[in-house]
Amino acid sequence: MAIHSLRPEFRPDNARNQVRASQTLARRLYLFGLSGGALWVAYLFVGSLVLMDASGLVVQEREIITQPFDAQVLSFTARPGEKIAAGQKLGSVVSTQMLDLISSLVTRKAQLESRQTQITARLAAIQTTLPSAEHRSRTAKAAQAAIEKAVAGGFSTRVRLAEATRDAYEAAREVESLHSERGALESERGTTKLNLTHLAEALDRAQATYHDGIVASPVEGAIGAKVAEPGSVLSHGEVMADVYHGAKYVLAYLPTNRLYGIEPGQPLIVTDGVNREIGRVERIETITDRAPPEFQSNLNGVDRSQVARIAFDAPTRFPLMSKIRVTGRYGLSSLLDGARWALDWRGEAQAAPAPAPR
Repeated sequence: MAIHSLRPEFRPDNARNQVRASQTLARRLYLFGLSGGALWVAYLFVGSLVLMDASGLVVQEREIITQPFDAQVLSFTARPGEKIAAGQKLGSVVSTQMLDLISSLVTRKAQLESRQTQITARLAAIQTTLPSAEHRSRTAKAAQAAIEKAVAGGFSTRVRLAEATRDAYEAAREVESLHSERGALESERGTTKLNLTHLAEALDRAQATYHDGIVASPVEGAIGAKVAEPGSVLSHGEVMADVYHGAKYVLAYLPTNRLYGIEPGQPLIVTDGVNREIGRVERIETITDRAPPEFQSNLNGVDRSQVARIAFDAPTRFPLMSKIRVTGRYGLSSLLDGARWALDWRGEAQAAPAPAPR
């Protein structure tokens, strides 16, 4: 009898759960991705503590243009980003508060000056009148003494003596009155002169502060992103504009519990992902500060950081207020940027035309 078919026997070497080459590769890729993710998570938690890889901002010295009084902006001709010179007119304001103050000081100064003139004139009159009054007083006293002798000898009456006594008293009272008035006026003149000096200084300060409403730049630099609009009313101390001046530098926020060392003069790599420049640690502040909100992370939980100031070796191309990374030679950002730069350079080399044969 012929056998038409046979049932396949079970063989361990072709079991369905047998590990094949394709499954081994997928497993390796899976393990590699899992390991890479674990390393990445570990770096997010502790990488900034072991390797120099900190966030920072490119900044400049900032001069705030403001007014120490309430004012309305009449004009502001400078535009954001515009280069300006020291002392350059930027706009004008008007302040009823300062105008009232200056007007009041001018009025008070005029009153004091008028009173000072009156005192000077009265003292001059007293100086002219006093010698005559003193002479009259001496004459009246001499006449009183002569009449007293005459009354004692029976050659004059007591009525005449009373008249002479009254004349001597009136003359002496006039002299004393002039002396007293002169002393009071001299004291008032000294006080008036001192008050006038203080008032003149206050008026000069008020006029210098107001400066006829002209707003000028205190330094040479560039106008910031926000400026006051004409017609707006600014309160005391409210910012009209920012002027950034001086060389750009980086404020880097370092964790306080870092395990790596950093010291002034140490070279570092500053990068924004595209550009790479060399900077040097200028100084490390002795206090901590809260990092800007854009640098806060829910993963590492570093709320307060130590601030380091990093200066560039040459004029930088980084825009002002741009967010950058500050790394050491072996920081993650530095390695990634180096790999990206190498790939870009290789692509450019391959795309370049071959030199013509000689």
